[in-house]
Amino acid sequence: MTLNIDKHVASIRSATSESRAQMRSNANRWLGSGTDLQREAAQRLIAALDQQEWGERSALIGELRGLDTAERVIRAFTVRPMSETEAKLIQVLLDHPGSTSAALTHALGWKAQSWHLHFGTMCANRAVYLWPAPDAEHRDGKFYSGILADLKEPENLFTMKPDVEAAFARLGLRKRA
Repeated sequence: MTLNIDKHVASIRSATSESRAQMRSNANRWLGSGTDLQREAAQRLIAALDQQEWGERSALIGELRGLDTAERVIRAFTVRPMSETEAKLIQVLLDHPGSTSAALTHALGWKAQSWHLHFGTMCANRAVYLWPAPDAEHRDGKFYSGILADLKEPENLFTMKPDVEAAFARLGLRKRA
């Protein structure tokens, strides 16, 4: 990032998310240790990045507002296609509804309760396309797995939400017989 900040501000709209992240990182570094001129330029760049991201997020929210649950799930997994591991996370829940995180983890051949961690991360990564995560009941923070799955307590049994299961069927993932 050079001090010709106008050039960088003008490039924000067409920049990739990776380029924007680098711009923001550079600007934050200059805020902490740059000259007065660099700090001023960094503040302008961060404000322009924030404004662009706010506008894009507002437009996305407007687009998604009219979509039903299944359409939002399909959109989320079309815009950000699932990885092979994510497909396994979904498939194991479809195949073993009403299971604990430990049982789902074991069915994948993994250790501990890693299914829950990875499933929650997958949901959090697509939350902007889906809907807000519910608050966690037993700790501070959000329950990201609760975006796509229902949790029956106190047994801690996970089941895919019915509308979400229908969306995954449209994406080619169905409970195996």
